Amino acid sequence: MVVFTRIDDRLIHGQVVEGWVNFLKANRILVADDRVASDTLQRSIMEISVPQGIKVSIGRVDDICEQVRETASGKDRAILLFATPSAVVAALKLGLQCRELNIGGMHYIPGKRKLIDVLAVDDQDLKALREISAHGVKVTVQAVPNQRPLPLEKLFEACRLTEKP
Repeated sequence: MVVFTRIDDRLIHGQVVEGWVNFLKANRILVADDRVASDTLQRSIMEISVPQGIKVSIGRVDDICEQVRETASGKDRAILLFATPSAVVAALKLGLQCRELNIGGMHYIPGKRKLIDVLAVDDQDLKALREISAHGVKVTVQAVPNQRPLPLEKLFEACRLTEKP
């Protein structure tokens, strides 16, 4: 069962492994990323960075969505990670059920607009995030468990990114 769904462009790293896994008592991490799935070195680095006892599955978005469907009623407590909002949109179109989505890190690169320290977006990201919200998914920004979640709509309002009617 997926207990937490997150966008984080770093995918598996300290905040996930040390913060969220422990906080959620997760015993599995699912990485849905087409690029990393085809990069043997990246996959290996991520797999060895996870403590023993935590299962890791790294695959293409469609493959991970299939795993989620097959194990929905299982005993595992899984964290589902995506690198981008567009990957989440693809998963939703494949039938992924998701009520809440955490954004933990979409960091600044040239061409993106920094909204807050952990969130920088371009037009494609904004379009995808709006589509995710349109699917009825509650989206919040929260890097680590002990932070208060910031609703994405409130951040968009503060940054004057709300859609015009």
